[in-house]
Amino acid sequence: MGKNPQKSKAYTAHLVLMILVTLCPACPLFADQDVTAIKGGDLYTITSGIIKNGTILIEDGKISRIGQNIEIPKNAKVINAAGKVVMPGLVTATAEVGMAGSDNQIAESLDPFHYSASLALASGITSIYVSRGGPSGSNPIGGTNAVIKPTYGDLENMLVKESVAQNASLSSWMGKTNFLENQRKAHAYLQKFDEYTRDKDQKKLQELKKPSGIDEYIRLLKKELPARLRATTAAELLDIVEMIDEFDIRVIIDDAVEAWVVAEEIAKHDIHLVITPREKRRPNEYISGSSGSTLENAAILKKAGVKFAIVPTSPSFATWGIAGRDLMALPMEAAFAVSGGLDEQTALESITINAAEIIGVADRVGSLQVGKDADIIILDGHPFHHKTFVELTLINGKILYEKSKSPYFSHITHDN
Repeated sequence: MGKNPQKSKAYTAHLVLMILVTLCPACPLFADQDVTAIKGGDLYTITSGIIKNGTILIEDGKISRIGQNIEIPKNAKVINAAGKVVMPGLVTATAEVGMAGSDNQIAESLDPFHYSASLALASGITSIYVSRGGPSGSNPIGGTNAVIKPTYGDLENMLVKESVAQNASLSSWMGKTNFLENQRKAHAYLQKFDEYTRDKDQKKLQELKKPSGIDEYIRLLKKELPARLRATTAAELLDIVEMIDEFDIRVIIDDAVEAWVVAEEIAKHDIHLVITPREKRRPNEYISGSSGSTLENAAILKKAGVKFAIVPTSPSFATWGIAGRDLMALPMEAAFAVSGGLDEQTALESITINAAEIIGVADRVGSLQVGKDADIIILDGHPFHHKTFVELTLINGKILYEKSKSPYFSHITHDN
């Protein structure tokens, strides 16, 4: 049989292509197809200072290069950020966004077309901690949680990580004793299991029965997940400190209004906090010690060495109501912490890298670093200026929001 001339030509072309790729893998024909460059802006890396007139290269949804005087491939898509601030997408340690229905299973509840996802993009928020359900009745641990991205219209890339904490309560219906008793049961079981394993006592291992309902507590004791608790007063915070003294577990605390009173204890026990600088609480007139809220909460915690994330008073997104009270203006809440004495760098960290670490995704987001997800926002001014707007929001290297095309903010300029 004779050779097929079409197949021969195709084979020859394929062979030539492979040789060219081998000899010149960096040639524009092959290297520049999926490259995006953001150039000319001030890069707020968060972890490595500010790079003036810098460039970021993005490939396959990740940051591939960052710095000054970086050569931009000829066929790259270029975003001119001259005179702008370029920084990692904001991270919120709690929010109500992008979900529909009442199902506690977050993966099945995600709605990529929910209006709150588009508002998140307009706000510059690219990573979000969400939860469903929670402790109830006699069960001090309950519900589920996850970290999502507001990839509007794209369900496939919305879920980042499920089960990043154990939603827990020390003041459930049965009181904190129920939580501690379950912890003690889990601790005793693990001690026996480890002892029998060390001694290679197969008979006792087989006879050892795990008490029902302690799997979540075992995960806490093994530090697979942190416990996420709510505590407002200094007394409640010290209750958690005592629990950590008994059980060496990782803890995240929400609403720690009086954390400034016991900042040193919180730091010593490596407790992470989610705080709202403007949250108000009157001093307790029945005690002689310090109590109540203070705008200096964040600054005092920073001085003590406590890691915290900042969130506003409302965990929702809205285009109405009092300005700066919800997630539409997350940097404004951090700016109030600055007015209370917190340094700007830590304030930025509290809504980027520190928040990412607290919710368990700092390996992917929260700073401008090579290898991290290209979740990037471009601002028309300083992050803490009240007139600053997000001009572009990129998630995984894709532009998902442009202010110039926004139905919410395209009409607003600095001249308004």
